[in-house]
Amino acid sequence: MLKTVIAAAFKSKGVRKISKSELYYTLSFDLKWFTHEKSQQVVDIAIDKALLVEEDAMLKPTFRIEEVEIPFGFKPDLKRIIPSSPLDDIIWEICEKTGKDVSEVTAMINNLQNKLGDLLDAEVVALIIARSYGIDVNPYIDRVWKDVIN
Repeated sequence: MLKTVIAAAFKSKGVRKISKSELYYTLSFDLKWFTHEKSQQVVDIAIDKALLVEEDAMLKPTFRIEEVEIPFGFKPDLKRIIPSSPLDDIIWEICEKTGKDVSEVTAMINNLQNKLGDLLDAEVVALIIARSYGIDVNPYIDRVWKDVIN
């Protein structure tokens, strides 16, 4: 997915090299895929994953953009590009299943955590709340365990 995002941005500009700021602008304003802040994160991840390299204050892909096919109507899924915490993922799933907004779900987690005397981490409390809404929490248990233990 990230490779397709980078290829699409470069193809849309018709260039092989671009400045960081121009790439941020392309992703956020020209293609309207991300906020400016998220565009910066996407570019940083692409650099970390060696999909982009910096040469003379310009970024260039480390792969042939011509070989990447951009599906018609392509719209990137930010969740598949920017890693998120288990807590974020659980909150988003609760929001999707219940129609509640993030601040409401976060308040629910904080309230229950306070009622339990702060004995449980927020991730564990989020699992309890998710389960109370009938959400399958099994996909999150290993990730939460690793977060809580570390």
